[in-house]
Amino acid sequence: MKLRQNAKELVLLEIDGLGLILGEIRYNKQTETAIFALEKGAFFDLYLPCAVVFDPQKGPLVRPHVLNAMTTGSIRVQRSKVSCFVLGNELAPSLVAQYRAVLEGLVPSRPTASPDEGKGPDPGPEKPPKGGPRIITLPKKRT
Repeated sequence: MKLRQNAKELVLLEIDGLGLILGEIRYNKQTETAIFALEKGAFFDLYLPCAVVFDPQKGPLVRPHVLNAMTTGSIRVQRSKVSCFVLGNELAPSLVAQYRAVLEGLVPSRPTASPDEGKGPDPGPEKPPKGGPRIITLPKKRT
């Protein structure tokens, strides 16, 4: 049985050649922690990387990294290229808010409006719930 990544944590990394990168590291919370995932192997995956730059007037700014234009998933980071990292619970709230705003711009969210509001076409008949037994009647075979 393969363990799935079912937890994620925001992390700020300083990566040789890339600078300060803010992204999500995903891990299996039953078997590891975010720190363990960052330290255990030679490589780890970083999802939705954003560059962190410093503006003298505005302070630290989070901007989509050029890698976001080249990938839809994650980037694989070599552990030996990471100088330091800071976990999401220790990051400044302004950085976290900027990252969330960038994510909303990159990943469109699904509309939450109900069909009763008169917006959009009729959704059609209700779909049966997933799971459970399904009975399919087959036509009788002619002999």
